Amino acid sequence: MPEADDRGVRAGVVIVSVLVPLAVVGWAVVVLDPAGPWFALIAVWAPMTLLGSVSHARPFDLGSNFHRLRPFERDGRVYERLGVRGAKSIARRPPITWFNPGLRLPRQRTHEQLALLDRRMRTAEASHTIAFVVSAAVAAYALARGWWAAAGWTLLFDVVLNGYPIALQRYNRARLGVGRYRTE
Repeated sequence: MPEADDRGVRAGVVIVSVLVPLAVVGWAVVVLDPAGPWFALIAVWAPMTLLGSVSHARPFDLGSNFHRLRPFERDGRVYERLGVRGAKSIARRPPITWFNPGLRLPRQRTHEQLALLDRRMRTAEASHTIAFVVSAAVAAYALARGWWAAAGWTLLFDVVLNGYPIALQRYNRARLGVGRYRTE
């Protein structure tokens, strides 16, 4: 019976995690200036939060071809030049770590544990990629409306809240090894 209770709790958390961002977006549409930075922040935060919550209950990825690291990514230099180490130092601290506690190197670096970490990283990458695309569509809509500031704010928040986490997951997966798992 504890399994049923656990599923009920998880379902409740997912429902709340979906409803809260939707309610915040509804509030933002009514109260905030759609061309302002606060609306842009919410427009990026809500899909990210929603997808992140759903991915904890039902992990997913975007397929092996999408997640395959390209040759230019494998040594990590391109991501280091983009400042991913700074993003990594921020992501290692609370409150960010509270949202993805499973995205840490396991104490025992067995093949199974590292493979689990790789799957979690792919899920995080997939969630942020979908949220990035959704937020980019919001920015494109703002551009079409002539809301230059709103488009700029949305793109800025999208890069910070979704782009860097995508880059960080790809960078970290490259450091784990491509198709193999290093344990040093």
